[in-house]
This record gives sequence, C-alpha cells and structure tokens, in this order.
Amino acid sequence: MFVYITISCSTISTKTYKTETPLLEEQNGIKIVLISDLHSTIYGKDQIILIDMIKNINPDLIVLSGDIFDDVVPMTGTQLLLKGIYGIAPIYYVTGNHEYMSNNIQSIREELTSYGVIILSDNYTIIEINNNVIVIAGIEDPYKSLYETSNYNQNDSMERAFRELDEISLYKILIAHRPEMIEIYKKYSFDLILSGHTHGGQVRIPYINGLYAPNQGFFPKYAGGMYTHGNMVHIISRGLSVNPKLPRIFNPPELVIVIVESSTI
Repeated sequence: MFVYITISCSTISTKTYKTETPLLEEQNGIKIVLISDLHSTIYGKDQIILIDMIKNINPDLIVLSGDIFDDVVPMTGTQLLLKGIYGIAPIYYVTGNHEYMSNNIQSIREELTSYGVIILSDNYTIIEINNNVIVIAGIEDPYKSLYETSNYNQNDSMERAFRELDEISLYKILIAHRPEMIEIYKKYSFDLILSGHTHGGQVRIPYINGLYAPNQGFFPKYAGGMYTHGNMVHIISRGLSVNPKLPRIFNPPELVIVIVESSTI
C-alpha cells in the first residue's frame, strides 16, 4: 500500500482555479500556468512530460514562483524546463529560499535571463495580454538578507515599490514565494497573489489540508489551494518536487492553471 501511495503521488496532477474581475475586457480572459517548487525534478526524458503538459495548456502567461532551482539537486531539470518552455508565453520569476540557499544566485539569474525569463525583484511591470493591460509584480524571498544583501528589508522594499500601485486602476498580480506572509501582502492593492513554498503540507490527511509546511509548522493554515481575503484572491501551488527521501503522501505534485475572467460578461 505504501509503495502504491508513493508512486501515485509522483505523477503530476493539474489543478485549475477560476477567478473573476471587472478589470478585464469582456471575452478576453487570461490563462496562467503557475509553476512552483520544482527543485529541478525531472519528469520524463529531457523533461518532456512537464513541457508537453504546459504546451497543451497553451497559457498566456507562465509564472515561476520560486524554488524552481535547488540548493542540492543539479540544475539540469530546471535548464531542460526553461529550454522547453521558451517562447510559449511570457515567463516571470521570483526567488525562493532554496535559490538563495544554493549560494549560486547570480548564476541562477544568468541562467534564467538566458531563456528570456523576466526576473521580478521587488518591482513591477505593466503588460498587455489579450487586449488587457495588467500589472505583474514580484518580491524577493526574505533569505536575500541572509545570503546576498545583509541590510535587505522586505517590508521596506515592498513599501517603496508597491505603494504607488494604490493609485493605479488595473488588475494587479503579485508573485510571492511564501504564502505565510499574506498579512504583509494584504497591505497592498493586489487582486491576485500566486505562491508556493508549502509543498502541499507534504502529507495530506482526509479533511485536513496538509500535515506540515515550512515556516508554518504542523497543520498549516495555507498549505495549498485558493483563499480569499476580501477582494484579494490567493492561490498556493502544492509544488512539483519529488524527493524519494521525503515522499509526498496523498499529495501528488501539482501544475496549477489559473484562469482570470471578466465579471462583466
């Protein structure tokens, strides 16, 4: 039975979330693929399983919400993924804790930009997708202060970067690796937050979302799924990593699809 559970929880599942906003044009929604916590795991020869899944979804936007690389596993799996999804859609990335723990953050940034990935580092950009003008923003993982810039303060940096967005009446997406910091994110005028980090609580128990998540401990409040905070929607991926030393139980790796539709239709 344990072998069956382990095998069944090493096959990628897809999870689709839908949300609505009056800030998009009628008939012109946005389809986002959210990739989180890959940790350079490889699915099939040359990452073909994961790449084909993303191609078949045909997203308008690809989001990498941290820990795409690992601090122990070689970056081969991530390189294969980046090569395979290059050109499918615009790709945006934020750091996770493991990218910083690798002590190789500069090489990671160079690798990402070589495949056309746009790195968001406590900043935002305004883009047009399907005739919709939106804001997409991203924040650094707090481990930046431990491994790169000792005087880095995420709260101060976010305030400088994002307070001005309160005056902009566009649909706003924030990519932020750590979901447990939602109380900070709620201080700003974002409509959609995309996160990872929790690995789905690693072990899922019936009627309980997850057993344990980093920085939240046992029975985490935000293990994975879709949460609402007033008008803000927070979607947390359960991640894509498979670690034979720490198997996922009743918790398959997850590729997330987010569909943002106009509520004026």
